[in-house]
This record gives sequence, C-alpha cells and structure tokens, in this order.
Amino acid sequence: MRIEIETTALDLKWPAESLFGQCVIPLIIKSMKGHTFILHGESSLPKQLTGNVEYIYNPGDGEPDFCFSLCPLYRYGRNPGVTSVLDIDFKKFFQKKRWWQRLPPDSREYYSETLKGTASIVVSHSALKEEILKFYDIESDKIKVVGYGPPEAPVYPADEVTRRITKEVYGKENSFFFAPAIGHTSDNLERLFAAYDRFRQRVPEPVRLLVAQPETGKHLKAVRRAHRQAKYRKDIEFLPRLSDHEYRKIFSSARAILYPSLSTRFPLPVLDAWTAEVPVVYTDNDILRGAGALVQGEDINSIAEGMVSLVTTPFLASGLVENGKRRLQDFSWEAVAEKVAEVLRSVTDQSSSRSSEQ
Repeated sequence: MRIEIETTALDLKWPAESLFGQCVIPLIIKSMKGHTFILHGESSLPKQLTGNVEYIYNPGDGEPDFCFSLCPLYRYGRNPGVTSVLDIDFKKFFQKKRWWQRLPPDSREYYSETLKGTASIVVSHSALKEEILKFYDIESDKIKVVGYGPPEAPVYPADEVTRRITKEVYGKENSFFFAPAIGHTSDNLERLFAAYDRFRQRVPEPVRLLVAQPETGKHLKAVRRAHRQAKYRKDIEFLPRLSDHEYRKIFSSARAILYPSLSTRFPLPVLDAWTAEVPVVYTDNDILRGAGALVQGEDINSIAEGMVSLVTTPFLASGLVENGKRRLQDFSWEAVAEKVAEVLRSVTDQSSSRSSEQ
C-alpha cells in the first residue's frame, strides 16, 4: 500500500502539528515496513528517512492509495484517508477569529467537509474528541484518541541555588506562581487574575504571579484590562521576552504552574510541570488523574481554591509532584506512533477489501 503523508502544517511550523509530525512520522515509517510512504521533497522531515520512502515534488505525483494528513486544512483535491486534528480553538473561540468569519461560506465548510469525508481522525486526548463531536456532525467511532508525547526538550528541576536566586530576582524575595500563555483567548488569564485576587484575600503569604509573554509579543486587550482592574495588580507581573534558559529557570523555580487554559490543544505545560517537579493547576482530569490540582476553568472560585490548596497544604503539593513523575510515564511518542500505525493499517485493510471486491 502506498501512503502519502501531507506535512504542510509541519512545514509551516504550526506548534502542535510540528511536534506531532516530527516525533511520530519517522516512527510510523519505521514500524510499517511493508508499506511505501510518499513524502514531499520540500518537507522539513529529516531527509535521512529512506528505505520504504519516496519523495515527490509535485502534488498528485506518486500515485498514492490514500493520504495521511497532519491537518484537515491541507489535502490535494481529495479527502485524506486519515487526518490528525490537534486543536479546534478557531471553532471553539469562533467569535474571536474575525479572519475566519471573513472567509466565504464554502471555504469555512472546507474543514467540516474534510472531517466528514475522511475514513478516520486521530486526536491527542479525549477532551479534544468531545469538542469535535460538539461542533461537527461526525460519528464518534471515527475519532481515535492516540495520545501525545513529551516536549523534545523537557524542563528539568531547578537546584536549590537556582531556586533561591530566581526567587530573589523575579519574586522580589517572595515565592511566585508562573502562568504560561500563548496570547489567545483560551489562556483564560482574565479569570486567573480574578482568582488570584481571591487567593490573596484568603492567604497571608504574598505569593506573586508571573505571566509569560506570548510568542505574539503582547497580551489581548481584555487581559491587559483585567490586569488594570485587579486589586493585587502590583504583584501580577507580565514578564518580558526571555531566553529559553531564563524561561526554564523561572518555570522550574515556581511555587506552582497555573494553567487554567480552555484551549483544545494538548496541554504540554502540564508535562513540563511534571518533568520540572513543580505542582500544576489544570482543568482536565483525564490528563491529570491525580497528578495536579484539578479546577474548573470557567469557575473563578475553583481556580482560586486550587491555588489556596497548593500553598496552604504542603503535603498535598508534594504528593501531586510525586504523582506527576509517575503519570509522565504514560506519555510517549512510541506509544502514539503505534496507535496511529494501527489506524493506518485499519484503513489500508479496508481499502484492500474494497479493491478485492471490485
């Protein structure tokens, strides 16, 4: 069977698709030696992929039996046999995406049509599957949860000296929370700032809140407005752009990682917290399973309670860290690749059966 792999999303360096593709595709090719994989010559995948790999330079060349696409937005005139969907934030936060609203109706339906026409859809976690089913009329059995793996460069625990110096410099002699951010509505920072006010009113220890600068370079207007309105805004600090080394020092020296994100993407900051051995606040129990403080992302009181519990109950925080180290073992790219390969094999078997019947 000849399988084309559509890697445009990877080549454009879309964060979720890029990491997924770079880590999974080479493993799939290696494990499915009885099949031929067709890659585009301009793909940013390693060129040392050889053996059962062919490279093409024009869309449509190679005469594939079906296509595996990293994103439903990319297909060369036909539905892929299998596609991955790694976030649908553009759909969940539709009103915030004016560029999407400006597209003609037929273009906006392109994504939906692709999902309906593909044989199988692979997703990273159960919450994403539920969001897809909420917005698209698709059979549940078509969507396969294959998991996700760790970042390529994990954040490791900070030593005591690094923690002390980082606390002095960024915490102004106080411990601090750290909130990752991507500059999107899903960061949920407005609720986090309101929750921080309630935390400070309940806990005498002045734990500061440091907020990462998003890759876009600035936070949304609503976030900046929420910051101005916060009672304890002097202890909420928007960090400048940091070097990777400095970012890791702050992350691993934090009292806790606050990540009440509403994004449909896989929560990599949670895995970073586990490798850094720092307690984490997050919103999805299917991911945490006892390895973090579970909160309701749309409930300010719930977020505040998570912060309070980690600061006022040290044995809880340390227990969550230990659970995180164990939970981390459940996430590996090898396991993800094998599950994706199983989906591809299933589609190839179905395709072969149809061909033989004809």
